[in-house]
Amino acid sequence: MPTTYRDFVWECDYGEHSFVLNRLKEVLATQNAYQLAYCFLYANNNPYNLEFYVVFGYETPVEGQIDEMKKAMAACGARYRSDLTNDDLFSELTNSRFQHATTAGPDSVDIVATHLFWYKDRSKVASAISMKPLGKTLPVFLSHSSHNKPFVEDLIPYLNSKGLPVWYDKVNIQYGETIVAAIQDGIVESGAVIFFVTPEFLASSWCKTEMEGFLNRYGSGHKVLLLCVVANDVAHDRLPPFLQMKKYLRLSDSLTVEHVANELTPALKMHFGL
Repeated sequence: MPTTYRDFVWECDYGEHSFVLNRLKEVLATQNAYQLAYCFLYANNNPYNLEFYVVFGYETPVEGQIDEMKKAMAACGARYRSDLTNDDLFSELTNSRFQHATTAGPDSVDIVATHLFWYKDRSKVASAISMKPLGKTLPVFLSHSSHNKPFVEDLIPYLNSKGLPVWYDKVNIQYGETIVAAIQDGIVESGAVIFFVTPEFLASSWCKTEMEGFLNRYGSGHKVLLLCVVANDVAHDRLPPFLQMKKYLRLSDSLTVEHVANELTPALKMHFGL
């Protein structure tokens, strides 16, 4: 009777391969050749399509062994690919897609890894070459009503000139994008918010949604800075109770957008550590 194997194909992060390999050694240390028939590694070193797969082939697994393997692989961010087989990966060797290796046990993992991966881990590359994202690094969310767009748009260049990127709906929401989803992403991705509180702001359901989103983040312990610029015709007791307790900037006829930027910049730079 032919031997029946149970294959499990896992797609892993090439950029975190050292972390994955360390977890793999832990898995292999608990299993022997009679239970785990083979463990194959596949690495695609094409810089335009970096890939890393691990394949476990079981012959006579003991109770709980596969569950432990699944738990360990999921914990290191690997994704179980039930739509792939080992044959799918192996067939790509003829197309020079993968470097391929077999691990005989935990002691062989480091040896095969030196030949399998041509590129370093993402963290090692980032320590020598900056990889921080541009344009999405904790921007300042500008929460305002459409009535106040001229003032807000005039303020943006002054904030930018001080090294402060902003999240602004007219710029950050693309055509065809769902507005609600985009605003939710902006709230999550921003490290600070400036509420431009005017009568129109207080009457706007969109502005209320944005304010509630940031208050929920703040109340959940996220490090987000809440700033308020309050129009001269909005009385203190009209502000939401939480914002009444915070120091805010009161607008006046003599306060230009440049003055507003100069007033808010120190708090923003201190918050972001700039």
